[in-house]
Amino acid sequence: MSQPEPQVVRPNQVLGWSAVVVAVAATVAAGALTDQLWARLLWVGVMLLLLEELWRYDLRPRLLWNDGGLVLVDGRGVHRHAWTEVGAVGVRDNRVTVRTSGGVLEARFDRPWWLARVHPSTRDRPFRIEARLRAAQDAGLAGTGLEPPPAPTVRRPVALYLLAAAGVLLVTLAGV
Repeated sequence: MSQPEPQVVRPNQVLGWSAVVVAVAATVAAGALTDQLWARLLWVGVMLLLLEELWRYDLRPRLLWNDGGLVLVDGRGVHRHAWTEVGAVGVRDNRVTVRTSGGVLEARFDRPWWLARVHPSTRDRPFRIEARLRAAQDAGLAGTGLEPPPAPTVRRPVALYLLAAAGVLLVTLAGV
């Protein structure tokens, strides 16, 4: 039987934050190579869009569950369901798919799925997650009476704002 405390699956934080740093550094470098103000502002916009994309898909928790139900976080928002509302759960490669009466929800664990297959500890991760999800679903359908885990607070971390501000400042100052 699964634990009453919510279990959490989140993307690889090292890869996510590395991508954020690379996005800011590449934007600063590109901004430094342009002389026009409009081009620098364009690069700032590109950087902010990249940071939002990285936040939504590479830094936020993806999946929380307990014996009462699950919470799936995807690019569109947070979806909270009791196990009785869940028709099927599947995990394949780096994705979890949840079928509910409202439709199909899907979330990725890690964007570079091929990196997850390099090391043995991460190669079997989808199978372990699927087994834990099915055990929690079986326990939930057996009537444990637990509520689904609360939806996580998905606020952007301060470090993301600081890196964005530093990138904007450096791109702006690059042309001075």
